[in-house]
Amino acid sequence: MGVEVVTVGCWLGEGDLSPLTLLLILCSVFVFLFTHSSQRLRTVSLPILTTYLVICTSFLIHAPFTDVPLGLMGLKYSDVVHGVFSVRFSSELVGDLRRLSELWFDVGVFDSLVKKSYLCPAPYVDYVFEYPPVVGLLWFLTTCASFTMSSKLTLTVSEFFNTASSINYTLQSLVLACFTALTFYLLRRVALTSGRPLQRSLLFIALPSTVLYMTYNWDVIASGLALASLYAFLRRRHSVSGTLLGLSVASKILTGGLLIPLTFHLIRGVRSGGNQVRDLIAFSSGFLITSLGPFAILYVSSPKGFTAFITHHTGWYCENCIYALMIPDIFSPLHKYLYMLLGSALFVVIAILSYRGALEVIALSYASVGGAVALNYVFTPQMILMITPFALLTLNRLLLYAYVVADVANSLLIIAFFEDASLRTLLSRLIPINTGFNPWTIDSPTQWLATIRNAAILITIIYTLIADRRER
Repeated sequence: MGVEVVTVGCWLGEGDLSPLTLLLILCSVFVFLFTHSSQRLRTVSLPILTTYLVICTSFLIHAPFTDVPLGLMGLKYSDVVHGVFSVRFSSELVGDLRRLSELWFDVGVFDSLVKKSYLCPAPYVDYVFEYPPVVGLLWFLTTCASFTMSSKLTLTVSEFFNTASSINYTLQSLVLACFTALTFYLLRRVALTSGRPLQRSLLFIALPSTVLYMTYNWDVIASGLALASLYAFLRRRHSVSGTLLGLSVASKILTGGLLIPLTFHLIRGVRSGGNQVRDLIAFSSGFLITSLGPFAILYVSSPKGFTAFITHHTGWYCENCIYALMIPDIFSPLHKYLYMLLGSALFVVIAILSYRGALEVIALSYASVGGAVALNYVFTPQMILMITPFALLTLNRLLLYAYVVADVANSLLIIAFFEDASLRTLLSRLIPINTGFNPWTIDSPTQWLATIRNAAILITIIYTLIADRRER
């Protein structure tokens, strides 16, 4: 998988200071001056500047117009650029009817895009898009804007797509940066209201998986919305909480695990009468409207796009999943059955604990979201961003060390994936191992890292559910 390094003058410049570099310098100066403009802001200048630095680092690592960091493709790769955009929008697709028919519902729309006569193709409607509706809407807006701008700046088809890729990535990164900042802010707010140490919010920014996967995919959007839902719930704004959780699910389905502890906490309150019934209705209504609504709109607007979305996810293999230890065949349907069985069992336990009031909502939130992700038959490395905020609010110091180990292993996953052949060759000198490139099977160093991550997270979840929370 190659890397397209865009050298369009409008982005990098030739010899002089490029507009992008100038923009980053101006933004840095603005952030510094902003954080030192008042005594109140100066007290939080370190968290703000750290967040800004991490966002810039993540942005530049994955940017299609920068070099491959340390020569490691695993650091450069991102779903935003390489997994989605370059697959569907590339000059290499021109005239390739076989590949176009696999990705586009209407090949004529792609031809119109190449001719710059139709600059806003719609995901699900015009081409296959495998991410949930909130991400799809965001993708439509940024690609429409990037193609429109690129059409005015370029001449050749290759330049048109390369420049559009850079613009789209920049726009997407701005949105992801906003949700990262929102998650960081909400972590501090929840920590303050629940007696957690504020330093945990800084750890969220400093963890290597946050740095590497923040602009890699869209998981930080679902993470920020889920945490916002929990924060609103703790403040007894149940309608807002349900609405935000629904939007989170419409961004990345697995954060729906949070529904279990929040709902059963409200059901427990119904026993006391009063406004609890009204709160449960408000929460449930908000959730149903914003979670099911976007999918219903998707189905009505493009049944074939909706079907392709469902087929993509139900047909996926065991990717970095815990069950590969027991069932090495990554295409076995047993992985999905085990997820349904163990996931359902976990949610039943969480529902009972929540209904009885045996554990606090924050701890059960971690167990539910973490369990939904860690027990899934697909656990791609960026998914850990959905778990981390809840882990930082829940785990004691010892368990937090275990989670940091999981995060470090997770951050190395994507690097090991692309370097699998080299790692196998190196290890073959020490232990008997098959050589060649195959990072998907359990005999790969990539999957060893995934297993360490999965086991560490599941251990912290189990301990959370059985430990006395007064020991915090």
